[in-house]
Amino acid sequence: MTIFDAIRDILFTKIQTCFKTVDEESEFVPYLVNRWLSMYSPNVAITSNIINKYLGIFESKKELYALFMAVFPKVPNKKINYFKKNKENKENKSDEHITLLAKNYELSEREICEYVSKLNSSKK
Repeated sequence: MTIFDAIRDILFTKIQTCFKTVDEESEFVPYLVNRWLSMYSPNVAITSNIINKYLGIFESKKELYALFMAVFPKVPNKKINYFKKNKENKENKSDEHITLLAKNYELSEREICEYVSKLNSSKK
């Protein structure tokens, strides 16, 4: 069982296929499942936030899984977009001037790129 199997059960299929073996209970991490559920939509996020406050009162993960199954509504299947960092601009890293400045001032190229972008934004 993976975290995505649990999410699929809770939100999309509503068929309790998790916890068929004892090992699956140790693999179920309620905090991570709750976090991924909160990224589905704003309505699910509100419910997820309320449940997150009361994760500690349940004695077993099986009880918490049953609560997730009962509280969250069945929703249409869609991709859950996880928030990612923006990719850095690769052009600046290959610039020879940035490499020379980083070497001379004993800074990283990333720091030099940040200083250059700050200077450019202050000029505008």
